[in-house]
Order: sequence, then structure tokens, then C-alpha cells
Amino acid sequence: MSASACRARPGNTPLTSHGPSWGLGGDPSRPSRLGPRRTERRMFALSDKHRAMGRVPETVELLMNACDASPGEPADEPLLGVASQTAVFKYWRSLPRPSGIPDASSFNPAAVKRYLPSLTILSFNSPDEISHRLVGTEVTSRLDADLTGANLLDFVPPETRLQCARDMHEMGYRPCAWQARHVTRYASGLISHVMTLYLPLRAPEGQPPRILGMHKSEETSGYDAGDRKTVFGAHFERMVWIDVGFGVPG
Repeated sequence: MSASACRARPGNTPLTSHGPSWGLGGDPSRPSRLGPRRTERRMFALSDKHRAMGRVPETVELLMNACDASPGEPADEPLLGVASQTAVFKYWRSLPRPSGIPDASSFNPAAVKRYLPSLTILSFNSPDEISHRLVGTEVTSRLDADLTGANLLDFVPPETRLQCARDMHEMGYRPCAWQARHVTRYASGLISHVMTLYLPLRAPEGQPPRILGMHKSEETSGYDAGDRKTVFGAHFERMVWIDVGFGVPG
């Protein structure tokens, strides 16, 4: 996780103005990186990426080339000790993967019925729109709002929107999985830590990638009487990039 915003690579122009990284909530006390830039554990070829998730639109290429993904811990499986998320990850890994990533059509909700209330499914409509296709009842109840059709990027801090978009597209188009422990501030003013797991799914031909999400909220940890607006990723405490066969950023 980087303390700077979506850091432009040499020779590239950022797509929007920079703000603090969504990974650390702009905490200036954190180092800009977790250490020396890590060599890819498996460098994927462009042909591999196209086979896994289909053609990458030019607008997505521009986003991916504009800056780096947030640094995080490399792993081969979820690390945060959330039993339900580990169970869903194991189910996801058991699905047929003819292109390297499970097809969205192979996901059977009945197979993870007990976890459905905490699941979401996201679709990459454009670099600036990642919409909720499905939102579980537990997520809806916690937020006191139905996010079906809503853009995920509208619920992150404005100054970190670009970094969030960049990281989400890393999951969808590399592809890889991701897990994090972060702070969510609800419209009620309540503040809670949330553990999120994101897993890539290949959409039908001609459609953008999808992400299967799973969320576990902890007990309320505070209250903010200020802006009554739901904010995801107000602060991140841990971020894990999970290699599913195409490497991880670093």
C-alpha cells in the first residue's frame, strides 16, 4: 500500500488528479512502499491475460499504464483468518477454469448458500464505473441501502477514487484475487472494520470481467457525526494480493 496516490509511471499522464492512496487513507507517517519493488512471482504474458479475461479495452490499458497498483502482501490464499472467506475461496478454486479463471456461469449460488447474504458481484462497465450486479441481504441490511446497480467508485473517498479504480482493474484484468481489512464509515455515522475478499470471474464473451466479493463486518468501533455518507475504504490496515495463476502486482 502506497502513501502516495496512484503514482504516475515515467512517460505516462495520470487520468485524474492525485490524492492519497486508498490503501492507507493518506497517512503521511507510512512509508511510500513496503520495501524494494518485488519481482513478479509469475510474469504473465499478454496472451495469457487475453485468454483469461478477454480483450482489454484501450481505456483500461490507459488506466493500468497510468500508475502502479497499491503494494500489499503476496499470497496464494486468503490470510486474514476469516473462515467463511476461506471457504468461498476454496469453492472458487474448485470451479472449472478452462481459461485459467472460472466462468461466471459456473458459479452456483446454491453451493455457497449459507454465505449468500454477505456476497456481492461487481461488473467492470468502464474504468470509472464498477457496478454492483448483485448485493446480499446482509450487506444491504448493514448499509441500510440497496446498492444494486450502484457504482462502487462513488463510495470511496474522492481523493482515492483513481487508485481504487486502478486496484480493482488489476483484479479483473490481470487477473488476481484480493483481500483486505479496512474501515467503512456508514451513513448512520457508525464506523466499523470490514474484511473483504474479491475473486475474479470471466464473464460471457464480449462482456467485461466480473468480481465475486465477500464481506465480513466486525463490531462497531466508533462514531462520526460529520458527513452522513457511506464511505468504503476510509482507511486500510492490511491488503493482500492473492496469486491465482497470473502473478500479483509488486
